[in-house]
Amino acid sequence: MASAEEILARLTSNREKILRYVWIPQVLTGLFLLGLGYFMGRAHFHLIREGLRAPGRIVGYKQESLRRSSESFSTTGYMPIVEFHTGDRFVQFEDWLGAGIAGAKNAPVIVLYDPVNPAVAMIDRPVWNWIPWGPTFAVGLLLVLSGINGFFRSTRPAESS
Repeated sequence: MASAEEILARLTSNREKILRYVWIPQVLTGLFLLGLGYFMGRAHFHLIREGLRAPGRIVGYKQESLRRSSESFSTTGYMPIVEFHTGDRFVQFEDWLGAGIAGAKNAPVIVLYDPVNPAVAMIDRPVWNWIPWGPTFAVGLLLVLSGINGFFRSTRPAESS
């Protein structure tokens, strides 16, 4: 079995060969993150682009057990149930972002909703509208662009000094 020093020496002696192919995992990871960001945020991004705003109010809270697959315990979250008026009807929906404790009922909120399907809605929170999918998508895009740059750099002939 090779020691850590031998492995390090082998890696540093083959540095150019390794750097020539490092763009491949960058692009693959970037594509994965782009897909994940799209999957998580496609509805929110649609609402940000095409949605209309309306005043609404929190009419209640739905208790949900939030459990991570890697942990043996769960925590309780309270998802707000929001009601708003559009056109000639009242619409209720459960928001995606809850709190650890139930807040005040009848609290006024601004709702961002799809004019074609008002049941697709969320509470308008300027920064939180982009979390967590926006940063995930941005890191994926950065990795893909960096990987493409690395690919073009790896195909250039080596510069001699």
